[in-house]
Amino acid sequence: MVSERLLHSRVQYTVQLVVIAGCISTGYFFAREKYLASSLLFCMSLLSTWSIFALYNGTNKALSFFFNALRNNDTTAKLPLEIRNKSLKSLFQSMNDLNRHFQAIKLQNEYNEKYYKTLIRHSATGLLVLNSDNQVELINRVACQYAGISPDSTNPSLLKIRNPKFYEAICNLKPGEDVTYRHVIESNLQLLLFRATLLTKDQNTVKLVSIQDIRHELELKELESYRKLISVLTHEIMNLTSPLTSVSKALYTTYHKGGQAIGITEVDDQVLKTTLNSLQVIEEQTNSILNFIDNYRKVSRIPQPDIRPFDLEEWVEQLGIVYGGEMKERNIAFKIDRDIQAKSLLADKKLLNQVMINLVNNAIDAVNGNPGEKMISIVILPVLRNRIRIIVSNNGSLIEPEIRERIFVPFFTTKKNGSGIGLSICQEIIKLHQGSLTVMTSDTGLTSFVLEI
Repeated sequence: MVSERLLHSRVQYTVQLVVIAGCISTGYFFAREKYLASSLLFCMSLLSTWSIFALYNGTNKALSFFFNALRNNDTTAKLPLEIRNKSLKSLFQSMNDLNRHFQAIKLQNEYNEKYYKTLIRHSATGLLVLNSDNQVELINRVACQYAGISPDSTNPSLLKIRNPKFYEAICNLKPGEDVTYRHVIESNLQLLLFRATLLTKDQNTVKLVSIQDIRHELELKELESYRKLISVLTHEIMNLTSPLTSVSKALYTTYHKGGQAIGITEVDDQVLKTTLNSLQVIEEQTNSILNFIDNYRKVSRIPQPDIRPFDLEEWVEQLGIVYGGEMKERNIAFKIDRDIQAKSLLADKKLLNQVMINLVNNAIDAVNGNPGEKMISIVILPVLRNRIRIIVSNNGSLIEPEIRERIFVPFFTTKKNGSGIGLSICQEIIKLHQGSLTVMTSDTGLTSFVLEI
């Protein structure tokens, strides 16, 4: 359109100049009574004006044809090159070259679209695309299988018709959110993980949803957790009951001689002393077993969190008051850093305090053996999806990799008098908050427990 306006203005000026020059020349010769010359000049002016208009109209039609073809996405249109005007021929050649360039881009885009659609359809992960009106634009075969619809159907509304609950769960999924969806299809239970992200397509926003069946992975992890728990429970129970076996054997030996039970007259002070000591050991070990069972009940009976928002600045001040004095007495450098953007947290404050007490106390135990500087820090940061990350770090002895794998298993402990339930309770509390608790070590010699809610 800009080229058309520019050409139109130039033609106007040219025609005006030709007409003015022709009129002046015709008038000059007419005034001198040279009628033949004035007539010839007038005819030449008309002919020149007609030629310019014809050139303008032809060029204008060619430009309109070219731009209309582009507007209609027609890249096969070509302008003729069998013309005498070299300027127009060069213009038409450039326009044809530009058209071929657009044609190559169009073919490449079509190839890319087919390529990516093929990748999506054959992906091992279920993929589904919703537009801004929650209409299904694309769904691959795996997603169709998860939803229980035919992968050969071309009806984009089939999901909404055949499986409305599945469709509703997809529509309600927020970008950046992970949602677990339990789905029974043909008597088979599926545990599906939905994830969504927003993409821009042709100046419109679409939602890409990935779908994975995580039941098998969860079952394997659950089985592995049970194996670790059974291993620890077996170890602890064997440790607690082995003294009882030894005591029972000692008592049996005390009250038997030559395979026969001793008589009442043979019960002397030494026998009574051995009996009393044995009964004391039995009582202590029985109390240890009861304490072990009570700890197990604590792990399995964590109350549901009462989730409410609370101010992080005030909470940080409270943590400083709780641990400031103790850290000073133990000569531990203690620091709490909070990003100013992390203003509030939605959680059960009492349960979160219980987690922090365990993590900080473990950090104190870890740095106590340090011969040099002792350091514990708490860092509070905002992360994506309105989550808060709390990092509790210490410069104590690093945790070995094989221990890190079992550190959250109930009753597993490396401490001499530890119960092994503190970290497992912490992780369970964070899971009830839909969060995560992990441990990592750094090259700088720091051990960090990373908590996200």
